[in-house]
Amino acid sequence: MRLIALAVAPIHVEGLANLPRAGGYIVVANHISWYDPPAIEFALNVPLRYMAKKEVFGVPLIGGILRGIGNFPVRRGESDRGALETALRVLAAGQPLGYFPEGTRSRSGAMQRAKPGIGFLARRSGAPLVPVAISGTPQAGFPVWPRGRIDVRVGAPFSVAELGGDRDDQALADAIVARVAALLPPHMRGLHDP
Repeated sequence: MRLIALAVAPIHVEGLANLPRAGGYIVVANHISWYDPPAIEFALNVPLRYMAKKEVFGVPLIGGILRGIGNFPVRRGESDRGALETALRVLAAGQPLGYFPEGTRSRSGAMQRAKPGIGFLARRSGAPLVPVAISGTPQAGFPVWPRGRIDVRVGAPFSVAELGGDRDDQALADAIVARVAALLPPHMRGLHDP
């Protein structure tokens, strides 16, 4: 699958050495296309567990594939403690978790404000956070030609303590997303443009 995906859309990766070699950590990324999760996983060459909107798991074949590769459902638009508890178990088991703190794809490509769930999850887990910026996925899908290039930038891992762990969940979420935005081209930073 990885070789086919890379043939369809070349991926340029920067900062791969920043990725922790072992243990549970949270890959925090911007979200602009349905192709972001597999593109990030292919770029990092690490199996990530993602939470995805509950409705997708009801789609024949796709739902089975998502479950089969370790993803789990989340009820969007509400506080889904069950999904957050599942994410905590993934991290406690030493597995990396992929997380899109905006909660949905940005149609404009610019970063939106994060939902507070990432602040809660980061605080509760104590897991390192790895900021990842992705661009080019909207142009890299179908049709296959001309192929667009996907760019993935991996930033240095950081902890909640570095952000001031005494903040509330929303303030933590905003600070976490600012680390992702700093890796993006200026026109994609949205509210987080310095």
